[in-house]
This record gives sequence, C-alpha cells and structure tokens, in this order.
Amino acid sequence: MNYNELNILTQMIEESKKQSKLYIAGNYWKFYEKNILKQIKKNDLKKFRAWEGGAGVGNIQSFGGGEPELGRNSKRYFHPYDIKYSTIDNNFFVRAYNFIINKLSSIFSFFSFFALRASEGRKYFFALIREKQKILYQHVLHLDKDLLEISDSTFGDPIGFYKNDKFYTSLFLKNLIKINFIKRNTDFNSIENIVELGAGIGSLASCFLKLKKNLKYLIVDIPPALFISEYYLKNLGFKVFGYEELKKNNYSNLNEVFKDFQVCCLPTWRLDFIKVSKFDLFINIASLQEMEKEQSLNYIKFFRERIKKNMYVENLIEGHHKTDKEGSFGVLNPTTKKDFEKEILDLFSIKLSEIEENNYKSIYEKN
Repeated sequence: MNYNELNILTQMIEESKKQSKLYIAGNYWKFYEKNILKQIKKNDLKKFRAWEGGAGVGNIQSFGGGEPELGRNSKRYFHPYDIKYSTIDNNFFVRAYNFIINKLSSIFSFFSFFALRASEGRKYFFALIREKQKILYQHVLHLDKDLLEISDSTFGDPIGFYKNDKFYTSLFLKNLIKINFIKRNTDFNSIENIVELGAGIGSLASCFLKLKKNLKYLIVDIPPALFISEYYLKNLGFKVFGYEELKKNNYSNLNEVFKDFQVCCLPTWRLDFIKVSKFDLFINIASLQEMEKEQSLNYIKFFRERIKKNMYVENLIEGHHKTDKEGSFGVLNPTTKKDFEKEILDLFSIKLSEIEENNYKSIYEKN
C-alpha cells in the first residue's frame, strides 16, 4: 500500500468515527474491523484477491476479497493448502521421497503411511477446484450463454481458469448466476442505474458494468470495504468517483457526478448526496443480515422511496448469528426477512422469492 492509498483509508476511518451509530460498523463488524485493517496495511494491495484468511477472525475474506478457494474454517488461522506451503509441497526432495514411497506401496501398502500426504493432497484438492469452476461455467452457459461474453480480471491475483481466451473465477461465475436471476425477473434492458448497499470488493458491480456499457452504478458502504471496492473498480479501468473526489466538493449531488463518472463509491454517512436521485434497481447481498436492526431499517426507509423499479435482496432469513454481549461476535439485534418486508411491501410486491436452507433471495417489484 502506497502513501496515498494509506492516507485515503486513514481519512475514511477517522471520518467514520465521527458519525452517528446508524452509519458506522455495527457490533458484528466492530468485532472484525481491527484485524481487517491490519491485513490491508501489511499485505500487497495489488494481490488482495489472493490474501489468506477465512471466517471468524476478521479479514478481507469477510466481504469477498482474498482467495475463496482457500477459505479457512471458522477461527482457523491456516488452511492446509495455503499458497505459502506450496514451496514445501512442491520441493524436489518431497516429490522424490513421495515417488519412492509410492513405488514401495505397490509392493507393501503399509508404506503409504509414511508418505508426506499434504503434498499429495494438494494435487487432488486443486483438481477438484478446477472441476468445480468448470461446472459453474457450464451452469452459466446453460442459463444464458450471452453472460459469458464478459470475463473476470486477473487483477488481485485470484485463482481462475481460461476458457476461449477469457479468464473466469468462481466468484465471477457465481455473480453471473445472480445476474441471470435478476435478468429473468426484471425488465433488464431498461435498467440504467443501480445502487448497491454493501458491495464487498465491487465484484458484482464490475460484472454489471461490463455487461451494460452505459450503466451508472452507486456503491454505498462503510470503510474499509468502500476503500477496496473503489480501489478495485478504478484498477479495472472504470471511471470512479471516490473518496478523494467527494472531499474536493466539486459536485453537489449524484446526478451531477453521473454526467462525468460511471461509478460512485459513497460513504454511508453521505446519503444527503443522493437525496434527489432515483434508481432502477437496489441490490443488497449478505449485509443487511450483519447490521443492527436500527441501522438496516434506517437504510431501507431511505432507499425504498428512491427505487423506481426493483429490489434484489439476498440475506439470511433470521439475520446473522445473534449475541447478547456487546463486543462479542454476532449481531445484537438482527434484521430478519420479515423485518425487511414489513418496511417495503406497501410500496413493492414480491416478484419471486427462493429459499435455500436459511438463506433467501428475492426480487421485489414496485407497485
């Protein structure tokens, strides 16, 4: 991270500390925030899609960064196939030793117990990853082959594969499946602008922007996620109005911004900047569930009046893990599907809702 990047992130964090509780990290994210900031500051930002990590301890994987193929189980501090172990696993002496053990095992199977199995397991593990990615590709191809006209970027150093000279990752293909769901249940061609509340690294935004060249996209989020999505989309070549541009105060509202920019990355506490704006589609994926109820309902009440056509929402039905103790892992007062729909169903109707285990994804249509 260079000086300017660190300065932007620091300014974001410092400004967020001065805001109302409605617009900053809730209990769930406060638990994670310090560790995520440490990870961002000590790693190579240009490889942020390859950083190690997983659930339960606080890292960029919590909002879509890092390497999902090597995600750790909750509160585990290493994955057995982390990239850092590949040097050992692929070492000449390890490979030679396993070769000898393999030969001996053909005579006496007992020798297999002496193999360095982590090295052997890595080959099987990544073969399964490749197979999983190919299945995802075939699934998108079956749903809508036109979506495969776009492809992911190698920026951030993710694990992926090439097909027809195009690069794809699991995350990118899963995003295309979400877009297919939206495309089938909305007047997709008429969507000219989108607002996404809690956009992670900006991966879904990048897919929409590649598919619809004239699209305008607003991301509303808290740091450090907002910092990462702005950084990522700028490095993909999109014209992004970010934190520095906002501080310069050359634009009075979003409508003016969208005359010059494709994307606007806006801190949650600057909703005043979009009071005169209207959007064709609202998106929220897995972040309402992590907010305190007073926070989520505040955002919903604001945005429901500014959505002209549809809302796409994907969250846990009962909200995220509930905790009774402030400062511990979880949400003190989770937002449920029922809470969300109570706030919007006077203006919207449910176009389609699908339930998978304890998760729901729904399209809502303006009445």
